[in-house]
Amino acid sequence: MNEEQRELARKIKWLLFLRVVILTFFLGATALFHFFKGGDPSLFRSLQVPLIAAYIISISSALILPWIRNLGFFAHAQVDFDVLLITGIVFITGDIDSPFPFLYNLAIINSAILLFYWGAFITAGFSSLCYGGLLLWSHYLWSGTVVSTAGQLPMDLTLNVPTFFIIAFLSGFLARKVFEAERLLVEKQKEYLDLEALKEALLQGVGSGVAITDINGHINYFNGQAQALTSLQEGTVKGKKLSDIFPGLTYNFDGSQEGKRVVVDDFSFTDSQGRNKHLRLTLAPLSDPTDKAIGFVSIFEDVTKQRELEQKIRLEAEMRKARERDLTDDKREEKSSSFRFAGVVGQGGGVGKIYNLVQKVAATDTSILISGESGTGKELVARAIHFNGPRRDRPFVAVNCGAIPENLIESELFGHVRGAFTGAVSDHDGLFKRADGGSIFLDEVGELPLHLQVKLLRVLQEKSFTPVGGSKQIKVDVRVISASNKDLRKELEKGRFREDLFYRLNVVQMTLPPLRNRKEDIPELTNFFIQKFAHALNKQVEEISSEALMYLMNYSYQGNIRELENIIEHAVAVTNKNILTEEDLPPQIKGVSITEEVKLFERTAPGGPDLFFNKGMSLDDELETHEKCLLLGALKRSSGVQKKAAELLGINYRSFRHRLEKYGLLNMKNQQLGEEAAE
Repeated sequence: MNEEQRELARKIKWLLFLRVVILTFFLGATALFHFFKGGDPSLFRSLQVPLIAAYIISISSALILPWIRNLGFFAHAQVDFDVLLITGIVFITGDIDSPFPFLYNLAIINSAILLFYWGAFITAGFSSLCYGGLLLWSHYLWSGTVVSTAGQLPMDLTLNVPTFFIIAFLSGFLARKVFEAERLLVEKQKEYLDLEALKEALLQGVGSGVAITDINGHINYFNGQAQALTSLQEGTVKGKKLSDIFPGLTYNFDGSQEGKRVVVDDFSFTDSQGRNKHLRLTLAPLSDPTDKAIGFVSIFEDVTKQRELEQKIRLEAEMRKARERDLTDDKREEKSSSFRFAGVVGQGGGVGKIYNLVQKVAATDTSILISGESGTGKELVARAIHFNGPRRDRPFVAVNCGAIPENLIESELFGHVRGAFTGAVSDHDGLFKRADGGSIFLDEVGELPLHLQVKLLRVLQEKSFTPVGGSKQIKVDVRVISASNKDLRKELEKGRFREDLFYRLNVVQMTLPPLRNRKEDIPELTNFFIQKFAHALNKQVEEISSEALMYLMNYSYQGNIRELENIIEHAVAVTNKNILTEEDLPPQIKGVSITEEVKLFERTAPGGPDLFFNKGMSLDDELETHEKCLLLGALKRSSGVQKKAAELLGINYRSFRHRLEKYGLLNMKNQQLGEEAAE
């Protein structure tokens, strides 16, 4: 069955349905009229027969329709049946006086819909014959006796028969036009669907994500690749702004960038699964035939692997440059040792300016204050200043003011005389005395108590000091280089640091940048530390893989260069290869998630996490108990020798003694310490 036959079958079904509806209405109306007006019961009964017959034929026709081969003939037969049925209804309802001859017009219209012009004219002709024959029969008896008035028959024929053909012409014309319009609409719809299918195939087949937006940037299309890339469904993003889905997109859709025909933007993106990606998005405007902007099409792709490859190539180039720079520096040092920056590596984040400033102030005796976070290399800069100045052959004394107990720091700095306090069995030269003629580096100078700040100020002003318990002033020639990881200006405001001392120390200030601000130096620093620890640990480690270096480049480094140094020392210590890989790096560098950390704690917490948290614990008490146990354990293993115990714990002797004093363990006998540790 072709398309035209399927269309004709559909129309026949509607004809049969319409016939049943009209018959039902007609029968119901007649019944109501008979009930309320008290019509002739014989008329109602006589109408029942043709109507019921029409019901049966309509239902039967609908059932056999799928098996009909000649649908045109079947359609003519249905319309002719309608004409015969209408003729019967007109005959029963009064012949010439019947109000239902207009039903012939309905049959003609149905025929026009089914069979167009020729069908309508054939039905009009058949209707004329049936209606005319009915009128002739009603005007003459079987014997030919005239029972009607003269002239009424021609008038009825003149009024109705031409109307049939006029209706046939008009309905045929309209049916043809409607059919052509429908066919054109179907063709256009098919073309539209074909174009939609082609568009969908193209957009879904393209290897990139595609989003189509309106002029304000609201999404109305999001292809499958876009959904896979973002882990977002189309229904979720529809109606939302493209810039809300991609916060890194710089285009704001406010019309201020209309001059840009195409926008290409690279940005970082985190999908709904928490995966970090790098996207490249190309945004182009869409216009209607009048060149009026109607929206945008954006094509975006995941360039994470491309960026990683680019970074890998760049890092390999950086490592190669770092090795070449080291060779060049070694040759330069062989030729000339006029200026040395031992351990100070890199040029990024303003470090190059620090080098220049060091060279300018090294030859002077000016006081210098070095500020910066812990681990940024403040002591290395201080050593560079000393060893490149006229005092290079004299002592360089470094002291961490924050690591010495408050009751000992004055004695450590300025010394004491015999009998100055309990335990002072002999005279003791302080660090300032040892640094006479050289330089003293006061690290974490902001930790000095206020009364010692006064004494330090006197040393800077008068170049002399009095030891603890002494009465004789000692003259010294010391260059003071200080450092702090605190903002001393804020300490001034809080009254924790003297203003006059601050200005004495801060004649020249150097601020060392944190490692996160000079990541371009990480390859060179990494290469430096690899060589350092490979030599110290007697290992043949020569370089680091680009994958491992990429992990180092992406790490945050709260401990700055010192943390990087520890990471490389760890990697060199554990590796059994001549090249460091990501397997040699500590777990935190590779981004161990907080979930994994929690699982680790739950596996190792004493008594399990529930007992640990439900016993009303205090974090400070727990840490103190743990620290005390470690101190006692170290003393047990060192047989009470405090210096050896400090080495076991990886801290200096002064810090170890300070911790013992903190817990009241300093004055205990070695035997008692061993017994307590054993318990």
